[in-house]
Amino acid sequence: MMIPMRIVTTILAAMLVVCAVGPGLAQAQASGKKKAAPASPDWPANAAQSVYLARSTMTALQQAVETGNFTVLRDLGSPRFRAENTAGDLAIKFQALRLTGADLTAVAVITPQLSTPPFLDPQKQLHLVGLFPTQPLEIDFDLSFENVDNRWKISSIAVTTAPAPKRQNSDIGDKDKPAK
Repeated sequence: MMIPMRIVTTILAAMLVVCAVGPGLAQAQASGKKKAAPASPDWPANAAQSVYLARSTMTALQQAVETGNFTVLRDLGSPRFRAENTAGDLAIKFQALRLTGADLTAVAVITPQLSTPPFLDPQKQLHLVGLFPTQPLEIDFDLSFENVDNRWKISSIAVTTAPAPKRQNSDIGDKDKPAK
């Protein structure tokens, strides 16, 4: 039985949320105390946070592209992002991505490759630049986030696709070699 990709994507997104929230929630419940608000993040995100931010943002974009409804993507943004972009503006911005028929569902399970370490610009915007190494098209991204109430909110998003480099046979490994 084949499970539709939309269901797989939804399940994976839910699992990411549970994994991201679960440990902190369990600790707070176990101690019976309310957790103090975390300090304002004025440092770049660590590797796990970077992967989560890239995946969750790209998953929201994937759902927007698939449905044509960019409202949730817009609502995940910072106040400035929401003021500068309507859902219609985002639909127009990503129309080319939608028209190519690029399948962005793989971003939920493939680890992004960052081309630079996460960094803060002078305006304290967190930047993630890299790609998801998917086939036949790789998914390139340039994402910026703003700290709003101790949460990283989208402040800009640029995504393109490009033909992925052809894999070499050595990348495949020994699984395709005949047994001796």
